[in-house]
Amino acid sequence: MRDMGLSEAREIGIDAGCGHMENKRWFRTKRYIGIDVDRERLAAAQAKHPDAETICAKLEETSDVTGDFVLCVQVMNNRYFDVADTVAGTEALIRMVRPGGVLIFNISKRAFSFEEDIFALLKRSFDTIKIERYGALSAPSTVFSPIIAGLMYLFPVLRKGRGYQKIYYVCQGRH
Repeated sequence: MRDMGLSEAREIGIDAGCGHMENKRWFRTKRYIGIDVDRERLAAAQAKHPDAETICAKLEETSDVTGDFVLCVQVMNNRYFDVADTVAGTEALIRMVRPGGVLIFNISKRAFSFEEDIFALLKRSFDTIKIERYGALSAPSTVFSPIIAGLMYLFPVLRKGRGYQKIYYVCQGRH
């Protein structure tokens, strides 16, 4: 997974919206904390990854957990996340990042109206912000989304093109 090398040699990695913990294998942190709202899915994931620490909560309810590396991908753009919570979710993610730490997350076109607010928050909180707009294709149904995502992964040229569906942020140097 791209940019996961930034987790190398860091103490605590947080996978916000971890789901089945499919991204855990990419973390290079000493500790891994998975956060998700679905208690059953979290329990099933922890059964497969007994070394993982877990928290069942919404992003906005996790003010007491912090880490050096925070990942939140394909969360604030899924059908379970209320788009109205995008700015509050971003604020919560920023609070999770320790000084000097890294935050990686993405948003979908549903949340593009918050792009300026998100950038202002990030600019106040991080030394470096990399922004990549991607995902020129989208699926009319969530049934096709994994297929489209797979094709865009295999053929990166499909991520570009006219328009974009998502924005990917890599933020480093939390102050």
